[in-house]
Amino acid sequence: MPAHYAATTLSGPILALDLGATNARGAVVSPGGEVTARHAGVWPKAVGRSAVVDYCLDLLRAARDEHLAAGGSPPVALGIAAPGPVDPRIGAFVDPPNMGEAFFGFPIAPALGKVLGLPWAMDKDTNVAILGERDFGAGEGSGDLIYLTISTGVGGAALSGGRPVVGPDLVAGELGHMTVDMNGPLCGCGGVGHVEAFACGTGIAAAARVVLDEGDEAPELRRLAAEIAPAPLTAVQVSQAADLGDPAATVILARARRAVAVAVVSIVNVFGPDVVILGGAITLAWGERLIAPAREAVAESAFRIQAERVRVVQAALGDDVGLIGTVPLVASALPELAR
Repeated sequence: MPAHYAATTLSGPILALDLGATNARGAVVSPGGEVTARHAGVWPKAVGRSAVVDYCLDLLRAARDEHLAAGGSPPVALGIAAPGPVDPRIGAFVDPPNMGEAFFGFPIAPALGKVLGLPWAMDKDTNVAILGERDFGAGEGSGDLIYLTISTGVGGAALSGGRPVVGPDLVAGELGHMTVDMNGPLCGCGGVGHVEAFACGTGIAAAARVVLDEGDEAPELRRLAAEIAPAPLTAVQVSQAADLGDPAATVILARARRAVAVAVVSIVNVFGPDVVILGGAITLAWGERLIAPAREAVAESAFRIQAERVRVVQAALGDDVGLIGTVPLVASALPELAR
């Protein structure tokens, strides 16, 4: 029988921090998942730990002060969504590949919580996102849920029986590194043929650069690349070229959609969830052009029992998922704050 989850109501709002690949956002989020104040900017990873702490504190204080000035009640905790892998037990980065070795092992959550005078909870961004979609978005309270985000990279998280699937090393759920083609391109992690290598923004742009370097027929792709030069080609231009009928761009995007579809079929067979939620910037941009092929592949190729039950849907919370997800994160990690 599917597991369903009843959300815990917190005693007050959360001071939330969402650390993305480039941007950081500080906000106040109500117990009902409403973002009531927010501030954002590019966080200074290249400068070092102390600069990052100071920058995050500035964002969080600005959001808190705006919230209090509007008559809001004081935040009761700090919730952080961060690039994984992280160790949520000590609120630290482990070895996030896009941040540099200076941050490996850095316990950012207690550093911020101490200055702000707040208890804290921290997890990797996809684990936070799946909690947000479960309680306030497309998950509709299901305890058996998969979240796959397709953006600059491809990440994922899983809930089974209402519990996060994290594994003994706390890094389970790296669904972007499922192999979908052993003869496929090299992934940024060093593996071969991972769904991320085909479907993320970086992988799509890399495939387009190969096409241009090898002289394949790609008239629209070449024109768009020339228009933006010397800026590098991105997935945006590849998508635009495909919309204009460029043959090479069309093939690249077809491969990306197929990779996602193959991954979703395997996810359904392995986890047997109620819902598979697709999120991230590329999903938002492509919508049903990405989701429909995955849904069709599940109907055709997944094990019948799972295929008949599962829903494959688009995420509902958009860019705010990492902020909103800190509410159930804190409710789970700090049950003493429940109302």
